[in-house]
Amino acid sequence: MILSAQNARRIWEPEEDKRLREMAEAGKSVTMMALRLKRTEMALRQRLHTLKIHLRDNKKEPIRMNRQPNHPGK
Repeated sequence: MILSAQNARRIWEPEEDKRLREMAEAGKSVTMMALRLKRTEMALRQRLHTLKIHLRDNKKEPIRMNRQPNHPGK
């Protein structure tokens, strides 16, 4: 992601922190949040850490194919 020098070391505004929290709670990806806030992914990860915001784990358990049905008594 390429951002202009204008955004370099820009102070985080309270409204940006609010949007960051909302997007993190909604399960948005770091890439998506960074694009919407016009920040680098690294800056976004650092801000998440500073604000003690933890990202939701959206990973689901993989579906297992060829699973044998459970037949009690056989």
